Amino acid sequence: MSLKITGFAGKINTSWKLDFVSLVRLSIPLGIAQLISIGVMTSDIWVMGRLGSFDLASGGLAIRYYQPFYFFALGMLIVLSSLTSQALGANEMILVRRVFRQGMIVAIIFGLLLAIPVICGIWLLPALGQDPALVQHASSFLIVSAFSLPLMFLFLVMRFFSAAYSKPYVQLLGALVALLCNIVGNEILAFGFFWIPSLGLIGIAISTAICFLIGTLSMGLIIGLRTPFRETKPFRRWWIIDWKIAKKILRIGSPNGVMVMSETGMFAVASIMMGVFGTAALAATAIATQLAGICFMIPLSIAQASSILIGRAAGSKDAQKVARLSIIAIGLGISVTSILSLLIYLFHLPLIKIFLRSDDLLQQAVTNLAIPFLLIVAFFQIVDGTQAIAAAILRGINDTAIPATIGFFCFWGGGLFVGYLLAFKGGVGPNGIWWGLGCGLTLASLILTARCFWFLFKMKSSKRVELR
Repeated sequence: MSLKITGFAGKINTSWKLDFVSLVRLSIPLGIAQLISIGVMTSDIWVMGRLGSFDLASGGLAIRYYQPFYFFALGMLIVLSSLTSQALGANEMILVRRVFRQGMIVAIIFGLLLAIPVICGIWLLPALGQDPALVQHASSFLIVSAFSLPLMFLFLVMRFFSAAYSKPYVQLLGALVALLCNIVGNEILAFGFFWIPSLGLIGIAISTAICFLIGTLSMGLIIGLRTPFRETKPFRRWWIIDWKIAKKILRIGSPNGVMVMSETGMFAVASIMMGVFGTAALAATAIATQLAGICFMIPLSIAQASSILIGRAAGSKDAQKVARLSIIAIGLGISVTSILSLLIYLFHLPLIKIFLRSDDLLQQAVTNLAIPFLLIVAFFQIVDGTQAIAAAILRGINDTAIPATIGFFCFWGGGLFVGYLLAFKGGVGPNGIWWGLGCGLTLASLILTARCFWFLFKMKSSKRVELR
């Protein structure tokens, strides 16, 4: 009897170890790809800082304005990983192709639609109290970025579809090609090269558009020509609209897009609020937000990997595997973000200096503001990572509508409203806005994690997976 119990316990331990290894093995290359992808935007911010604090402030403001629209599409399209994983888990290969095809169509349509509000930022930002000189300087950057959105969204489709196969090398290669193109393009177009004039901010925007085009084409070639992707003939009649799948992508993806947009929108509105405190505060916010975004890519890779693996387990109706992967993902996320918090705390000053010229007139003012901003960023790393992973677990079983509502109220009520009260009513100043952001992320983390464990308890009781 004891031998049977020991053998059963050994099987359980082996299952946990295998799932842990699977999650880590998928998270690492996805994390590298995520870091390379955000490296595109980081290289933009870095070049803006080299142009000067005024360019950094105006370019950073423009990026924070259009980012919520970009991240809405990211949140909506990331469900392609879950839906593709579920189809693969159920061995429905025709459905795999249909999901990919509709993902491309949705990406193009939404890219064109969201370009309109991005362009409107030229008139909206001054109405929101932003310095007209900053907005005018960034207007061309906003226009080029708006028309780049379809390319950015197609880039996301290629990434998320290929990742569902647990083949992260595709998006790793695509992200690397895009980053290298952007670094070279920024140098040539922003500063000039031989007969090419110095274009400044608009040169950075053009370079980013080109890099996404090349990155998308490189991943598309791999998906169309290499195993295992080509077996489904992914580009066959790609222009045909499949309303059933398109509606499913929108039904599951739109709430998730709203949730991601709520979080990034919180940071975007925080940047607009920060504009009241001047150019130095905006520049410092651009630095702190970008560094926070870089760190967030690591728990986000765990979140994406967990959503893919949980989606595949859910597709094959393996409730125990869904539960194991969920618990492992949350534990791994807390461990990794704890290390990130420590690193930001220890090295905050050298990190700030990367983005600033030593001879810039606002260098010291920006540094003085960025230091407390980054320390607050270090404070909320754990809760930021945990809420992203909890949302991804729920996304793996198609639960997106309620989490979107939770995210909206936490980020905008608990985050922005608290930040506004602290900064403008409580006399805390710019730091108050960042403390508000941390408050919103903490609330979202607590509620989404609780919902996640509630679903796990239901699965344990019923011993089955119910896709929502």
